[in-house]
Amino acid sequence: MTTFGQPTLDASTWMNNLYPLLTQTGAAAYEGTDPAQVPVHRVTGAGTIVEGSTDVALIVQVPTDAGLYNVSVSRTGPSMPWLADRIRPAQG
Repeated sequence: MTTFGQPTLDASTWMNNLYPLLTQTGAAAYEGTDPAQVPVHRVTGAGTIVEGSTDVALIVQVPTDAGLYNVSVSRTGPSMPWLADRIRPAQG
């Protein structure tokens, strides 16, 4: 969320910073996004894992200055890194 919430960056820098944190699906979803349209400027607290998570897929709810956001993350195995598939307001 900290990397996602940088609306003052140019689109290329913003996306290049996000790529290592995203799955292929996530990268495709956010390609072409104008970071100036992202309402988040900062994370305001610790994230919490939403009930129903597994060893390879979970949702983390993160408080931000623009409200709660859900970050869907997954990994291909227990020793692999968590990567974001989707980042969206918790209400949406």
